[in-house]
Amino acid sequence: MKKKIKTKEQLVQELEELQKRIVEQETEGETTLRKSEAEYRTIFENTGCATIIGEEDTTISLANTEYERLSGYGKAELEGKKSWMDFIEKADSKKMYDYHILRIGDPQAAPRNYETRFISRDGRIRDIFMTVAMIPGTRKSVLSFMDITERKQAEREVYKLNEELKKRIAERTRQLEEMNEVLKKLSEREAALKESEERYRTLVENVNIGVYRVAAGSQGCFIQLNPAMVKMFGYDSTDELMKVPVLKIYQDPEKMRKFGGKIKQFGFVKDEELQLQKKDGEPIWASATAMAQYDADGAIKWVDGVIEDITERKRAEEALQLAKEEAEAANRAKSDFLASMSHEIRTPMHAILGMAELLSETPLTPEQRKYVEVFKNAGENLLNVINDILDLSKVESGHLELENTDFDLAEIVEKTGEVLAIRAHDKGVELVCHILPDVPVNLIGDPIRLRQILVNLIGNAVKFTEKGEIVVEVRRKEPEFPAEEHGETVDLLFSVSDTGIGVPKEKIDMIFEKFMQVDSSISRKYGGTGLGLSIAKHLVELMGGQIRMESETGKGTKVYFTASFGIRKGYKKPAERYDVEMKGLQVIIIDDNATNRMILREILSGWGVLAAEAEDGESGIAKIKQAQESGKPYDLILLDHYMPYLDGFGVAKRIKEDPIIQGLTIVMLTSDLGRGDPVKFRDSGIAAYLTKPVKREDLKNIILTAVGKAKAAVLEPSMTTPPVPKKHRALSILMAEDSDDNRLLILSYLKNYPYRVDIAENGEVAVEKFKKGKYDLVLMDIQMPVMDGYTATGEIRKWERDNNLKATPIIALTAYAYKDDKQKSLDAGCNGHLIKPIKKAVLLSAIEEYAYGETRYTGERSE
Repeated sequence: MKKKIKTKEQLVQELEELQKRIVEQETEGETTLRKSEAEYRTIFENTGCATIIGEEDTTISLANTEYERLSGYGKAELEGKKSWMDFIEKADSKKMYDYHILRIGDPQAAPRNYETRFISRDGRIRDIFMTVAMIPGTRKSVLSFMDITERKQAEREVYKLNEELKKRIAERTRQLEEMNEVLKKLSEREAALKESEERYRTLVENVNIGVYRVAAGSQGCFIQLNPAMVKMFGYDSTDELMKVPVLKIYQDPEKMRKFGGKIKQFGFVKDEELQLQKKDGEPIWASATAMAQYDADGAIKWVDGVIEDITERKRAEEALQLAKEEAEAANRAKSDFLASMSHEIRTPMHAILGMAELLSETPLTPEQRKYVEVFKNAGENLLNVINDILDLSKVESGHLELENTDFDLAEIVEKTGEVLAIRAHDKGVELVCHILPDVPVNLIGDPIRLRQILVNLIGNAVKFTEKGEIVVEVRRKEPEFPAEEHGETVDLLFSVSDTGIGVPKEKIDMIFEKFMQVDSSISRKYGGTGLGLSIAKHLVELMGGQIRMESETGKGTKVYFTASFGIRKGYKKPAERYDVEMKGLQVIIIDDNATNRMILREILSGWGVLAAEAEDGESGIAKIKQAQESGKPYDLILLDHYMPYLDGFGVAKRIKEDPIIQGLTIVMLTSDLGRGDPVKFRDSGIAAYLTKPVKREDLKNIILTAVGKAKAAVLEPSMTTPPVPKKHRALSILMAEDSDDNRLLILSYLKNYPYRVDIAENGEVAVEKFKKGKYDLVLMDIQMPVMDGYTATGEIRKWERDNNLKATPIIALTAYAYKDDKQKSLDAGCNGHLIKPIKKAVLLSAIEEYAYGETRYTGERSE
């Protein structure tokens, strides 16, 4: 029979009673102890648990048989030799010992209970319940040990079972919660599905689009319909339409078969436009979408679909297409009209302006020369109006396309400024151009249209500015980013600022609209059509930019625009390209205009030149002397011509006459284009002069030349002069022109040159004469009676090919000014394209280029 395990409380009670009896026995006198020793030992041995008497140092002084059994040692091995601490796990032994030391000799110390682990001789570890009690009047203690291993194991098993039960309960609880959640969601979905079905049914019943389900098969009938289907096809009821085969609603049965074939092939057809018919045969246009539904075997059991009546939309599209065609026809008619009017106006203007040019070359009185200038200017203004109208027409019709060619930004800006500076300087207005050093100049874009924008803006600035200055500036739109970070493009910001009459703030928003000027008095006083800014705005937008204006009445205007360009490969920043021969040169700029000084200093600094400034002649002379006396004289003086108090010639004269600073190299900056007196310059000690606005390359070359570091040995003034004509050889020219006036004009242009000119009054005569004669060049008018210039050119080229002859240069002379017209001339076989009115210099240049086998003439407009 299994031994019954005592409870912890029973064990404690028994141990306490035992210890009480032991203590009582110990406290009796020695005589009494001797008398009861047999009884004491009997009790000690039969307590039912392991018991020992421990000394102050924890040595076992007495052990009973149960302790021998528990420890595995005999009494002889234990008593006086072993410490009861030797059998306790180290984790508990130290705290027991510390507590034992504190209790030694304390008669009031209560017994202390421990649950710990006991290590037997054989290494077996048992769970024990241990009680320690002090023996009064001694420094000894009674220790009782009860083996509770089985109970602790039982407790652990119970704990384990409890934990497992908790887990199972938690798992079952979670499963129940999940089940409840699933049931809840199923309930919600069921409710949502029911609600969705109700909404779908309501939607299908009330939507204006037809919804249907049709049975599979070529003769299938509708098995479900909504009211919109019934109404769309003009039937009286759903039942009536459901009895009608689907084939009957198609105007063309073949269309139905194709539609059904797509459904079979793809299972889905979307937005198919079909022509269907109502019950009474009236046709309707419909947009159909259908999806096949399949059975378990993969066969189509029915098709669901929607049909939208798009009859009104199709009618609107047809009307829109018709309107588009009419608009295109009207646009073509307008373009043809403008082209025709351009031709009709340019043809007589060619004669008028040409004759005026010839007349100006003859001896005239001042009054006569004034009259000639008046009708030349009037003719040029009329041409500008025509050009603006043509450009506006191209913009509005969408026919204006930008070119994408390589060009030099500095050349475009500086040459445009150079041309318009003449008018500005005549009014006493300074015009300066400033391209910031970090702006790339080797670009890809449309230089012609960029020049047109600048001409419009700078021209307006010149027109409305009577004093002060006009500044043209080009900078990066985002200067903090280098070009390389933009990849292959750069965004530039152009600005044209003036000190003119300004524009009222309330008028700025309308200033870019076509035919708009601030008020009618502006047009009367300054002239113009009001088209220039409108065209500039359209061109800027084509370049991917925007244009804006800032202005204040009486103080001036600033117009600025952005544009995007490509950057040519191999580009280097201008600041990195200075000539090593210029690095370290000492230059002083003497100019009363601060903007001019700033721009020149910036350009020179970019080349490595050390630039100083002076705002007038007196301070300039003082700085020159100071530099000379310090042993660091200036290598070059850039001297403005017109300055208050002491002008450029006065400064030059003072320098020449001063023994300290005489002999310094002076370059004068002047606004007198072509009116400089070389003798006066030389006599004043001026080495060379530059015409404002100063161009970078001209400035660079003149500096290198002036300081003796260029290859040229002789200084020449930098000024715009016509090129010296080369010696002309005799040429045989065929001219096809139906206008008597224009024939006379061209003959007059060429009369002083060794050219023999044969006349043909139309293209047919020109072809016949060409076949019979031998010509070095053909001047071909385009619009002529009998046979036009395109056809005549084609006939000539064909005859040359048939006879294995070298192609003779043919230059088209035309009043057609569109870009397409130029291409049409080239496609017909012409080598060049000159737009009337043609200036004498332009015609002569084209003849030289083609007849002498030089560069290809581009046919740019002469304005």
